[in-house]
Amino acid sequence: MRPNFDPQAGYLVTAAADFINFNDQVYTDYYQPVLGPVAFSLFYALRSQLIDHPTLEDRRLQSTLLVQVNAGQNQVSEGLRRLEGMGLIQTYFQHDAQGDLYVYELQATLSPDRFINDSLLSVLLLEAIGEQAFSRLVKNAHRYQLKTTQSQLKNVSHHFLDAYHVDQHELVHVPDVIKQAQTTTTPAERSLVEDSKDFNWATLLTLLKGQPLVKDDLADQRELIEVEHQLYGIDEPTMARLIRGALDLATNHFDAQKFKRQVAARYKRVPAAPATPNRQEESADSKQLTAKDRQLLKSTDNYAPVEFLQALKEQTGGYVTAGERNVLTRLVQDGKLPSPVINVLVWYVIADLGNATLKGNFVDAIANDWLRAGVHDGAGALLQLKKFNQDKQQNPMKRFASKTSRRRMEVRETMPDWSKQDKATRTKKASAEALAKARARQRSNRKGR
Repeated sequence: MRPNFDPQAGYLVTAAADFINFNDQVYTDYYQPVLGPVAFSLFYALRSQLIDHPTLEDRRLQSTLLVQVNAGQNQVSEGLRRLEGMGLIQTYFQHDAQGDLYVYELQATLSPDRFINDSLLSVLLLEAIGEQAFSRLVKNAHRYQLKTTQSQLKNVSHHFLDAYHVDQHELVHVPDVIKQAQTTTTPAERSLVEDSKDFNWATLLTLLKGQPLVKDDLADQRELIEVEHQLYGIDEPTMARLIRGALDLATNHFDAQKFKRQVAARYKRVPAAPATPNRQEESADSKQLTAKDRQLLKSTDNYAPVEFLQALKEQTGGYVTAGERNVLTRLVQDGKLPSPVINVLVWYVIADLGNATLKGNFVDAIANDWLRAGVHDGAGALLQLKKFNQDKQQNPMKRFASKTSRRRMEVRETMPDWSKQDKATRTKKASAEALAKARARQRSNRKGR
C-alpha cells in the first residue's frame, strides 16, 4: 500500500497501447456513477497531460493536479484509488535522483457488453443507479443485435486462411521485427476477483442436477456467482435457488442480469437465518478476550460483511448506502482481510464509535494499520483495538496538557487605569465642587459647537 497523495512528488501521464479505444460516452454512462465527481474529472485532468513520447524529464509536480481539479489532497488521493480500482489507471512508482515519481498509465474503457458481463463492475453499477437505469443501459448496449428466438441462422463466415494466403514458413519462423513488436504489448488483463476458496462448486452442481440449465452458462458466470457469495455469504443451497429463479424458461439459459436483480432485492435486508458459520481458530492471545468479546466474535464469524452491516444498521435505525457497499466490496475484493476481521472493523466504526456510515478513507486507515500489525482473524482485530485504547490511556496528563495548552494561552492587553482602582474609589460620590466644575465644562462645550 503506497502512501497518500504527495503534492511535492513528480508525476507523468502515459497511456496503454489500446487507449485509442477509450470511449467518452461509455465512461460517462457506465463508469461515472461508480467513480463519483472527483475521480471522474481527475481522469480527464490526467488525460489532458498526455504528450507524445514522454520521458522522465517531462515530470511535473503533483501539486498542479490539485489546482487543475480544484480539489483537496485527500479527495485527489481517493479519486486515484477509485480510478485504479475500476481499471482505468495503472500506477507505477520509482525514487530517483530527482525524488519520488509516479507514472499514471491511462487504460481504455471496456465495451458496454464487457462492462455488463464483468460481475464486479456491473454489481457496483446496479447498486449505484438502480434497476430501471441499469436496464436502460443494457438495452442500449444491445440495441443493434437481432432479437429473435426462432432464428435458424448459422455462421457461414470464411476463416482467415480461406481469404488470405500467408507463407507457412513465416508462420513457423516469425520475423524478428514482429517478435520485437510483440514484446512491447501489454499483458492480458487479469480477473478482478480471484476464485472463492470456501464455495463448493461440486455441491452446487449436485443441487442443480436435473434442472433444465445449460451447464456452460455456469462456467461462464462463475466469477459473478463467486462475487455474490463473497459479498453476501450466500451458501450453496441458497445460491442454487437463486440460479433456478434466474433461468430463462424459453431457452433454459442462465439470465445473469435477472440473477443480479434477485440478489440485490433479497439482500437489502438481513436474512432471518445467518450464513453457515465459518469458525476461526482460537489463538493464544484470544485468552485475553472477555465473555462479551467472545459473544461479539460469534456474530462476526456468522455473517458475511454486507449482512453484518445491515444487522447493525437495523439496530440503529439506519440503512446501508451504496457507498458503504462499495467500501465493503473493495475490502472483500482485496482479499487481505478475512470476513470476520472486516466485520470487527464494521462493528468498531458503526457500533463502538457511533458513526452513521462507513467512510472509505477512515476504513482504509484502520485496515492498513491492522495489516501492518499482522491481524488475520477476528480475535486479533479485537486485541488490536484493545492495544490502541491502552496506548491512548498512557500518559493521559501529558496528552491533556499538550491538547489544552494551546487553548489556554493567555491574552494580555493594557487595562484602563480605572479598572485598577479598588471598589471604594470607583464608587465614591463626587463632591459639590467637582460637580460644579463638570457642569461648567458641559456648558462651555455646548457654546463652542
